[in-house]
Amino acid sequence: MKKYRGIFPALVTPFDEKGRVDADRMQRLVEKNLRQDVAGFYVGGSTAESYLLSMDERKYALEAVMEAVQGTEASVIANVGVFATEHGLALADHARRAGVSAISSVPPFYFPFCMEEYIHYYNTLAERAQMPVILYNIPAMSGVTFKKEDIQRLFENENIIGMKHTSYDLFQLQQLIQEYPEKNIFIGHDEILLCAFSVGAEAAIGSTFNFMAEKFVRLLKLMNEGKQREALKLQDQANRVIQVLCEVGVFKGVKAALKFQGYDCGLCREPFLPLSKREERRLYETLLENDCL
Repeated sequence: MKKYRGIFPALVTPFDEKGRVDADRMQRLVEKNLRQDVAGFYVGGSTAESYLLSMDERKYALEAVMEAVQGTEASVIANVGVFATEHGLALADHARRAGVSAISSVPPFYFPFCMEEYIHYYNTLAERAQMPVILYNIPAMSGVTFKKEDIQRLFENENIIGMKHTSYDLFQLQQLIQEYPEKNIFIGHDEILLCAFSVGAEAAIGSTFNFMAEKFVRLLKLMNEGKQREALKLQDQANRVIQVLCEVGVFKGVKAALKFQGYDCGLCREPFLPLSKREERRLYETLLENDCL
């Protein structure tokens, strides 16, 4: 089983002036992050506005990423989460043919499925997709909370190789890392990355890595060198930025930050609205103060 380590940006989906997925901008963003020594990319997740995209748009965006990483050592993980199992399998089949390293999936949401149905969903995906599967634990967005015994049942399937843990439950994170050393447990909250790595995490998937990858790559290097205080300073800088992103809207804010850096990825798709001038100014000043521009 492949072990993933390092920083994985959860890529935004760039749009052009007419609101169409822009492959050129996507590839430019990938190339920017490759220069900052990221380990790979998470494509089609929440940050990508994936549930505001059509199936064809999600496929097109993934194809653009795969073309950009060709010839590199970067791993690509594709989120295939969607409401219906058959649609998830269709996205998984496309991802496998595109050449991704693994697929991931948020649990089907909106309808009140029971845990048996979630477990059946993931096992079906793992058995029929012919690809390694990474669970996507994000209770704040999906409304689904996986208990320890639920995860144990899922991890019995050898094709389920890990979990994206987008939860503030560091106790559960530490338990999973200790009890399943062969699995890949990604931390999904950038603001507690240092805490997560201190209890054994080795890989992270995050929204702010789109424009702060270099800062987090450096943070991990300092931590590995035993320079905890210096690493904490970088986490503090990142968290000052993240606090403002939470105030103005994370996905909109990430795209605005990229634009300030010279990587215009367009606006978020409606019903998201653009940042106000006041919000843009506050974000810009915070980025400047924390060495992000």
